[in-house]
Amino acid sequence: MESGQIIAGKYRLNQLLGTGGMAQVWSATNTFTERQFAIKFMLPAMARTAEAAQRFLMEAKASARINHPNIVEIMDVGQTDEGALFLVMELLSGVSLDTALRRQNPPMTIYEMTVIMLDVARALTAAHRAGVVHRDLKPTNIYLHKDRVGIAVPKVLDFGVSKFHDDGSGSGALTVAGTVLGSPLYMSPEQAMGAPNVDGRTDVFAFGGILFEALVGFRCYDAPNFNALIVTIATTQPRSIDELAPHLPESLRALVRDCLVTDKNKRIKGFEEIVERLSLVASVLEHDPARLPSPVTKGPPSDPDATNALPAVVRPSDRPPSLTDTGVRMPSGNFSAPWTPSASLAPPAVRAPAPPQGLVIGLGVLALGLAVALLVIAVTRNTTSTPRSITPATTAPVTTAPTAPPSATSVQVDSLPGARVRGIGSLVVVAQPGTCALSVNGSPLGATPVSTQLAVGEHSLKCDAGGRSKTGKVTVTEAQTARYLFTFD
Repeated sequence: MESGQIIAGKYRLNQLLGTGGMAQVWSATNTFTERQFAIKFMLPAMARTAEAAQRFLMEAKASARINHPNIVEIMDVGQTDEGALFLVMELLSGVSLDTALRRQNPPMTIYEMTVIMLDVARALTAAHRAGVVHRDLKPTNIYLHKDRVGIAVPKVLDFGVSKFHDDGSGSGALTVAGTVLGSPLYMSPEQAMGAPNVDGRTDVFAFGGILFEALVGFRCYDAPNFNALIVTIATTQPRSIDELAPHLPESLRALVRDCLVTDKNKRIKGFEEIVERLSLVASVLEHDPARLPSPVTKGPPSDPDATNALPAVVRPSDRPPSLTDTGVRMPSGNFSAPWTPSASLAPPAVRAPAPPQGLVIGLGVLALGLAVALLVIAVTRNTTSTPRSITPATTAPVTTAPTAPPSATSVQVDSLPGARVRGIGSLVVVAQPGTCALSVNGSPLGATPVSTQLAVGEHSLKCDAGGRSKTGKVTVTEAQTARYLFTFD
């Protein structure tokens, strides 16, 4: 593909927007109507089997079947003279939710995040009613599209691994025995086990995982590699939002808890309930200025699919300044610098690389790793162990001597470089596993988890747990929540 090339006799390619492991995305113009689109081309290496081609085209089928304003619209499908499959879709302008969460300074408010996820829940309600299960819901597949009046409309993307329930038999699904579909960090336990009969409740679990990450600052599951993560999800409980974010409204924490129930039969059954409950949460939070924490996620090595979150023409900017009932109002300014998922944004606090996207296993040498993971799952499925504590990444390196106990990790909310604002901020301190007796600046505050307000600036922390003591420092910023995690392995 090259700039200026005419596709299907009417689409002129303008600019390469992104290339991922499965596809390449270009901006294009219809030569007759002059309307701009995004065209997603399946890479030749991925089009060698009929199943891969069918999965690529499934995205168009899902979009047409659901037909919802919060789901990306696909207008056309086709094949080039060279045999490359392509999808023609609306050209989005904005950023993915993943980018918005890791880049905005200061972070968006909890209320803004609630409204965004409410629109996502409405989209998934429509999808499930149409018999479509997404199976790969994640922050990079939620896009904040800036419309003509500057409102950010959430759009759910990438139904390429979706499942269709045409007649209740599951015959519409593209599932191969021995494969796991979807990105591992947000998949449900039943999905991690490779269950062939996953339904809408797997999207409910992923939705809860996204909410957890946004509200806490790191993921509810973590592991050093893909196989370990699959085992962790399939055999253990997610981290507790009550322990890590006790300051949040109970109604919001309860919703996250109910989404993340590992037994699908006890999980929230559908997005209608999520829409109802999240609407009530939003009404409570509407005038609450509390913001999300800066992300401190640490995850497996990246193998990004740059086409999952459609690129747009944007530049780094501040958080959306206001909200309306239809979405988040995007910042104004000169949107002139092209952005692609591979571009370096250099934010103050960096979200860790995303895990492998899309079809995460099933081909080549990874099949052996999955077999090992499933063997471990079969042995450990009935155990009651909890996930190993994964210390979140920090904004500065932490050096630990090989023979010393694991050091505590500061989870700091950043301010603009050089800013020093007088006032009050919030601090939440937790310990994993268990609890510890916390002192701040020499004053005891009781057992963790502790949520308190402090003057802006640096503070000294000390936590004692069963004869073991750890210390650290944290910087509190005005009107933001700083977090500190003590680990006692």
